[in-house]
Amino acid sequence: MNQPWVYIVLIGLIIIVYAKIMPRTNGSKELQGPTIGEIEETMEHFAAELEEQNEALIRQLAETTREYDAQSAKLASKIDMLEKQSVHTGQEIARLSLANEELQKKLERITEWQQSVLQNAAAFPQPSGEAAAAVEEPQASHGMNIKKRYSELFSMYDQGKSSDYIAKKMGMNKGEVSLIIQLAKQEEQLNVQK
Repeated sequence: MNQPWVYIVLIGLIIIVYAKIMPRTNGSKELQGPTIGEIEETMEHFAAELEEQNEALIRQLAETTREYDAQSAKLASKIDMLEKQSVHTGQEIARLSLANEELQKKLERITEWQQSVLQNAAAFPQPSGEAAAAVEEPQASHGMNIKKRYSELFSMYDQGKSSDYIAKKMGMNKGEVSLIIQLAKQEEQLNVQK
């Protein structure tokens, strides 16, 4: 009741009620007639102004509602997107944790295997002197075995033939030829380091 138009309406209603209650006389009718007409006119003018204000408020409320609905829709779409990302992230975390557990298990198995190999190796006596030289000698000659075993392949390779050409001539895959050449190079490097 802090708005002035409420007071104006109340005052107008009081005046109308008072005018109806007052006894009517012929002389007073002429006085009251224009006064009631003025009051009615004022009330109509006041009602029209109230109606305009109400329409303005309704328009403003409708605009505010539209803006609120648009913001709500934006926020709802963002929430949906974040929920989907959260679910996807949760799935990725679960997948990564499973992969991590599998890797840990594999690492534990490898560690156990290494320990068992070391324990088994410790159980056997180590060769000494001539026996150790006899064990190392076949390993050194093993590198020569690759070149000897594939002497035709290495003769073509030394002549500068391509891996494709060698593979066709030898009836092998190109990958096999490349692998044999790489193994021979690694063995030569190991023999040079010794």
